[in-house]
Formats: sequence, C-alpha cells, structure tokens
Amino acid sequence: MSATVMEAEVAAPQPPRDTALAAPPAGERIRSIDVVRGLNILVMIFVNDLAGVTGAPGWMKHIQPPHADGMTFVDVVFPAFLFIVGLSIPIALEKRLARGALGGTLRHVGARVLGLLVLGVFMVNAEDISSAGVLSPHLWTLLVYLSACAVWVAIPAEATLGARARLAIRLGGVAALTALALLFRGSGPPGLIELEHSWWGILGLIGWAYLVASGFYLLFRGNLPALLGGVVLLYGLFIADAAGAFNGLTWITHWVAIGSMLGSHAALTLSGAVFGAVLLPTSGVQGHAARIRWAIGYGLFLAAAAWLLHSAADVHKMFIVNKIAATPAWCLYSAAITMGFWVVFYWLLDVRGHTRGTTMLERAGQNALLAYILAPIAYDAMDLVAGAVGAKNPFWTMGASFWPGFARAIVFAVLMTWGAAWARKRKFVLKL
Repeated sequence: MSATVMEAEVAAPQPPRDTALAAPPAGERIRSIDVVRGLNILVMIFVNDLAGVTGAPGWMKHIQPPHADGMTFVDVVFPAFLFIVGLSIPIALEKRLARGALGGTLRHVGARVLGLLVLGVFMVNAEDISSAGVLSPHLWTLLVYLSACAVWVAIPAEATLGARARLAIRLGGVAALTALALLFRGSGPPGLIELEHSWWGILGLIGWAYLVASGFYLLFRGNLPALLGGVVLLYGLFIADAAGAFNGLTWITHWVAIGSMLGSHAALTLSGAVFGAVLLPTSGVQGHAARIRWAIGYGLFLAAAAWLLHSAADVHKMFIVNKIAATPAWCLYSAAITMGFWVVFYWLLDVRGHTRGTTMLERAGQNALLAYILAPIAYDAMDLVAGAVGAKNPFWTMGASFWPGFARAIVFAVLMTWGAAWARKRKFVLKL
C-alpha cells in the first residue's frame, strides 16, 4: 500500500532492561509501527486469497449479508491499514517539514495521492478487462504492475545511477502506463481510452483518506485537541451525508463518496494521526509508560465512542457496524482494535527489545506497496504460464476444497510478505 503513505520514520538503540519504561531516546525509530503494518499486510493477503476458497467459514470472510450489522476479523483489515497510514502521517510529514518549506510537503502529498488514485483506477479496471484487446488480460495486468514498479521505485541514494538514468526509469514507467491505458479494452462502449472510473479501488480509498487527514494535520500540526476536533467533524460529515445533506451535489458525489471517503475513512485515518502526533519527540507525552497509558486510554475512548454510536442502531442504519457502509461505529471499533495490537507490539519490541521472528514483518511493513501488488503479480504470472502450456492453473484448483485452499492461502501470504521483505533488504522499495 504506501501509503504510505507507508512510512514510520522514528528509531535508535533499545533501552536497557532496567530502564525499559524510561523515556525513549529522541528520534528513535518505533519498530512496532512497521511490524504492525507488516502483520496487517500479511493478513490482508491471506484473507484476499482465502476469499476464493470453497467452504471457508463465515468468520473467515467479510460479514454476510454485506449490509448486516456486525463485523468479522476480516472487516478489520482495511480500516486497520487506514489507521496505520494515519499513525505515520505526523512522523513522515514532520520529518519532511524539517527539511524544507511547506510547498514541497504539499507537492509531496499531492503527488502521493495522485499516484494512489491512478494506480487504484488501473487495478479496478483490471477486474473488468476484455479478452478482445491486443494484450491478453493477464499480460496487460502484469505489465501495469511492472510499469508501476518503474514509476514508484525508490532508487537508493548510494546507487550509481545518475539523475538522467533515474528520470529515464520513471518516465519509461509513465510512458508504459500511458500506452497500457490506450491498449485497455473493457466491456463498455469503444473509445480511445476505455479505462473507466467506477470506483477508486482500495488504493484510491487510501489516497482520499490520506489527503484529508494530511490536510488536517498540516493545518493543526501537533495540536491534539484540534486534531481530535477534526475527527469528530469528519464523522459528523458522514452523519450529515447519511441524512441526505449532500444529495444535490452530484458533481462531487459522482467522483467521490462524501460520507465515507471524505468523512468516516478520513476520520479513521486522522484518528491514527492523533496518536502519531503523541509519538513525536516534541509531544508532551514522553516515556514508554506514558505512551502506553495514553494508548490504552485512547483505545478505550475509541471503543466507548463506537459502543455509544452503535446503541442508536435501531434509530438509523448509519449507526450500525458495517464495512460496506463505512459506518463510524465500524471505524471506531477497528481503530480501537488496532490500537490494542499496537500496544502489545510496542511493549514487546520497543520497550522489552524482543525482535526475534519479527524481521520479515518489519521489512514488509516498510515496503507495503510492493507487498500489496506482489499478490496480483503472482496470480497473473501463474495464469500466463498455465495458459502458455495449455494447462489448468493448479493454484486455483487447490481452492476447490477448504483445507487445501486454507493451506494455500497461508503459504501464499507468507511468501508474498517474505518477497516484499527480501526486496526491502536489497533496497528495492516502492514509495508513493
């Protein structure tokens, strides 16, 4: 994913055991952010793959029916990522602001959002591609992801490539994506460019939420009351939209869902930014013990707010817990759950210094966008190979029954996460 949009730039040596709850060194990297993000990516790949497995139990899928009042652990995966995106915003933007002017930071945020929206549209259209095009659907999709890698690869500063070579790689990726947009053939009416905006895709949803949350953060910086006020305001935007306040704004709602994308999704992301601001070296909350107390209290506050809103579910469906509708109660419960996981990992990794078995998750968390697109890259590559030899893809055959499919999903998720971690170790990182 990226976002992030996908970085947590705070680190340093672990404190000695006898001072584990003392104040952490200024500028330390908070490993738990990367590890929780990596775990989130691992689970995301697992549940996405398991969704196509026959006989998977209901608790391993999104809540059914889709508009029911409730949630499974699968329904927490995406909002958890949004919360972590927000958690990284203050850390990443303050680092960038310390290096230069506000204008450069705004351009960075805008470029990142544009990249997420563009890639999101390509991914959505890949689900509706016609086989009548010049390129086969699997080849077209695979080339989209490889071109995206060229556009958004973060070439290390120590690489021997000069400025012209770096620019050529990015421009080559942009040219390839442009050509692929022209070559795309969908199921709609013919045209020069048949890519359509039906919705923005997961990456696009992240992009809109990141834009709004970053805007609020840049406006108020470390002012926690103002940031919390922004969270309340954005949830209020969802409620107003559900009540019909924006029904006449079709020129906006055709492109973006005000209540969910600009409202509750953005509120969820901004609620992560609130705690990200707490973790800054300039915050008034310093020391491991203080951070943990604040995190637990904040998590309980989020859960209580969710419970209070859900208690009005009989009054209006906007108060139910539901992922598809992006209701505030769903967002708040998901944020509270994510906060709880972070506390556990923060205690283990950043306070107690336990690192065994977490390196893969940490590195994958630092390379989240690549981890996210590795799965479709693998799917299309396997399908291309199977098609070339005229055989059925055995990967999909395994999903015809539950236990082979379940084992497949676990192995596949671990391999994709390991692949992103391996690439990160070798300094191949995608950054939006």
